[in-house]
Amino acid sequence: MRWMTVPLFAGFVFGIFGMLAASSVEFTLREFATEGGVNRLIFVAVPGLFAMMYAMVIYQRAEKRITTVAQSLSRGILVALLTWVSFSVLATWVWSPSNALRWFSTALLVSGIIGGGPMLIAALGAGGLVGWLIKRRQLHWIMTD
Repeated sequence: MRWMTVPLFAGFVFGIFGMLAASSVEFTLREFATEGGVNRLIFVAVPGLFAMMYAMVIYQRAEKRITTVAQSLSRGILVALLTWVSFSVLATWVWSPSNALRWFSTALLVSGIIGGGPMLIAALGAGGLVGWLIKRRQLHWIMTD
């Protein structure tokens, strides 16, 4: 009996790691949220939710396709890159809805400088954990042989 699928499990892991990464730079995001007029918790929750969504898509059929931890790490980096771009689009839209495209490159650069390190660590941690569990077949409550 399968309790959950591998993409759903990967989504939960990436969501938790993504929220932890965003909360590590929450002091900076707090000021940005205040400037944009939105709740500060949105900027902590949204990166985790983006990471969860992208992990669920990218880890489809992962139990059959991933044979090494390095393959899972590369998927994790892809999740981090997609999350970074999506968060930058959101931040640009919150900051300046009328000129969102004009400020996108600046928001991409600033969010990469501020949150790039924690997000990369989170993506590598989550990707490594999921890949290691898939490779060792430790997800017996998820995966079927």
